[in-house]
Amino acid sequence: MMKADEKEAGKSIGLAWAASLVATALITLLASFWFQSAAIMGGGAAGSQKLALLADMRMNLARSAEKEKSAVLSANDGDAAGFAEQSKAAASKVGRELKKLEAMSEQSGSEKEKELVAKFDASWRELQQIDAGLLESAMQNTNVKALDLSSTIGAELQKKIDGNLAKLTAKVKPEWRKAQMEKIATDAKLAIRNIALLQSRHIDAAPEADKKALEASILAEQGKVSAALKSLEKMTGKKSRVYIREATTDFGEFMRVNAEITRLSTLNTNKRAAALSLGKKRKTEAECDRTLEALQKLAAKKP
Repeated sequence: MMKADEKEAGKSIGLAWAASLVATALITLLASFWFQSAAIMGGGAAGSQKLALLADMRMNLARSAEKEKSAVLSANDGDAAGFAEQSKAAASKVGRELKKLEAMSEQSGSEKEKELVAKFDASWRELQQIDAGLLESAMQNTNVKALDLSSTIGAELQKKIDGNLAKLTAKVKPEWRKAQMEKIATDAKLAIRNIALLQSRHIDAAPEADKKALEASILAEQGKVSAALKSLEKMTGKKSRVYIREATTDFGEFMRVNAEITRLSTLNTNKRAAALSLGKKRKTEAECDRTLEALQKLAAKKP
C-alpha cells in the first residue's frame, strides 16, 4: 500500500513538473517569436534593441526556471548543485539585463513603461529571495538521503536481525517452548518492519506535527522490540546466546540509523523545495514573465 501511495505521489509531482517544464519551453519559444515579429513591426534601432533585450530576459528567466526544477528533481547532490549553478547563472543574466532595461526606460521610456519596469523589478526581487532558499534546499537532498539510509543500511540490519532470531529458535526443545519463543521473535520482527514503514511515512510527511506523531509511533514499536529481545534473552540457553546478543546489538545500530533518518527527514529539504517550486515560485515567476510580455507589446507599438 505504501509503495502504491509513493508511486502515485511521485507520479503527481512528475506530471506537475512535466507541465511546468513544457510551459517553460513554450515561454522560450514565444519570447523568441515575439522578438522576431515585433522587431519587424516596431522598426527603429532603439525599439529593436529594447525588444531584443526583453526577449533575452524572457528566455533567461525561462532557462533559470528550467534548471531550478532540474535541481529540485535531482537525487544526486552533484547533479543538483550543477543545475543550481546553471539556474543562478541564467538569473544573473536577467539581473544584468534588468539594469540595462532600467537605463533605457529612464532615458526614453513612457510612464507606462517605467511603471511596468518597476513592477518587474519588485517581482524579480521576490523571485530571487525565493530562489535563494529553494536552491539551497534542493542541493541538500535530505529526504532522498533519509530514504536511501532506510532502504540500504536499515534494510540490511533488519535482515541480519531476522537471521539471528531464526537461528535462535531453530533448535529449541521442547516444541512448546520453541513455539513460545518463535511467537516472541515474530512479534519483534513485525515491530521492526513497522518501524521501517513508519520511516518511509516520516520521510514522505510534510507537516512537522505529522512527523512528531510518527516519531512517537516509532518509539512505541521500539519498546515492543526491546521487550521481546529481553524476554528471548531470558529464555535462551548458553549455546544460542550469541544469536540474541547479535540481534540486540544490530537492533541498537538499527535505531541509531533510525535517529539519523528522522533527523534528515525533519530537515525536509526536498519537500520544502518541491512545495516552493510548484507553489509560490511558480506564481512569482509567471508574474515576472507576464510583465516582460506586456513590455514587449508596449515596445512593439512604438514607431
